[in-house]
Amino acid sequence: MTSRVPVGMHRTPLYVVVLAAACGAAGPDSPPPVPETPPPAPSDPSPPAATVERFVAGEALMTADGLTGAFVVRRTGEPVYVVAFPDLARTAFVPASTFKIPNTLIGLETGVIADEAFALPWDGVRREIEAWNRDQDLTSAMAESTVWYYQEVARRVGLERMREWVSRLGYGNAEIGSRVDAFWLEGPLAITPLEQVEFIERLTAGRLPVSARSTSILRRVVPTRAVGGATLHAKTGTFVGDGESHAWLVGWVERGGADVACFALLVEGEGARAPSREMRWDLAARLLEAAGVVSPPRT
Repeated sequence: MTSRVPVGMHRTPLYVVVLAAACGAAGPDSPPPVPETPPPAPSDPSPPAATVERFVAGEALMTADGLTGAFVVRRTGEPVYVVAFPDLARTAFVPASTFKIPNTLIGLETGVIADEAFALPWDGVRREIEAWNRDQDLTSAMAESTVWYYQEVARRVGLERMREWVSRLGYGNAEIGSRVDAFWLEGPLAITPLEQVEFIERLTAGRLPVSARSTSILRRVVPTRAVGGATLHAKTGTFVGDGESHAWLVGWVERGGADVACFALLVEGEGARAPSREMRWDLAARLLEAAGVVSPPRT
């Protein structure tokens, strides 16, 4: 298994490319009922034409840390994706736990998840991450990135409804294969860093085919960090397999009650060693500072 997918195998947004130097499993007794109202019509997943401006300062920062990866940021309302390492930013990778963002929306829209208090009992199987070895609700499962909780949500959604919703959301290559509880962890689902940002833009702008209620609940449970007078809302994701690994941090920046930018960080690991969560949060903060999106920390 490989975590990368050839570009020709997934939906690629039609960007106008201008490279310019710039500093800038607990089984359910029975699933909950499906809402009678059918899902809303899908929105257009294609972003307007935008330039891709090379983020030289960001590349220098990542290189100085000895890191291989990509970073994409776009300020709200601006027609420019500021990109460190554009080639990798256009390469599709398994989304891993960043898929918890659309998975949450799908669970809410299908009625599988009632609200942030929706709980599932621990199945008693001890897992490597101690925080997973207990009952979970939506808030804790998102905060701890609890894989088994979201796998059970996906099973309750079911393969065909999941396939329909991933397509309607226009998420990455929209391919989920035949395993409803593994496609975002092992593939075939794949998404590029540029597509991650485009998806988050549609989420924060209210252009996804989901209710305002679902979006509001998601916003309340996505992890946050205070950085330079702003708040980062973002989800981590980690893939480890066949001697390779990569790690994500994907989300948006809020300041003064407004969403001011969306971003995606992807870092490739050495063999099976993926970068830690805290390293990703710290690196994203420094990259956003270098891009002028957040203020430097006070000394």
